Amino acid sequence: MKKGLKILFIIIGIIIVLGIVFFVVDYNRVQKQEKPIFCIQNPAGIINDGGTIEYFGLGYKVIDFHTLAGYDDIKIGSWFMDYNDFEEEMKEYEERFEEELRQNEDTIGDIFNAKIKAIREYNGITTILIEGLETNDINHRGEFDFSIDNDTELLWNNTKIEVSDLKEGQDVSITSTGEVLESYPAQLTKVTKIIVLEDEL
Repeated sequence: MKKGLKILFIIIGIIIVLGIVFFVVDYNRVQKQEKPIFCIQNPAGIINDGGTIEYFGLGYKVIDFHTLAGYDDIKIGSWFMDYNDFEEEMKEYEERFEEELRQNEDTIGDIFNAKIKAIREYNGITTILIEGLETNDINHRGEFDFSIDNDTELLWNNTKIEVSDLKEGQDVSITSTGEVLESYPAQLTKVTKIIVLEDEL
């Protein structure tokens, strides 16, 4: 009986020592943002949040976060450590991610092709009158008027150009992110990009 208990205590001691060694090794790897090597992956599979994976070690757990919002971190703790324990940290990334999505939606705006009908200069401000091309679904809106500011990107053949390179009669691609004022002609309140579609300037 005593011999049996002695063997049992030896086995438990070995398990505890191995658990400590495994934990120390994996803890150091996690601190370097490296995956653990003495763990098995959660049989339930990858968490449906972008790719987060849970691992179970000998008395400890590792969570390798990879969320759609960009939260990319590795945490180590006891088996009682839970995914939701890091909800506050993930929330910051989610809010930032949602804000970036909103900004991208604002930036993309309407893109359509048009022909430059007139270019006017007044008090250092360049105003352009355009008309939608017949092949474009925005043509039914007719003519548009807008001003170019310092934030308007001007391009031709993937190269930046100057306002002076714009000419009447050129076909251009217009990116508008602002409101369209119902005047005549209609006014684009914010044009962020003009791409000249001509073969030559």
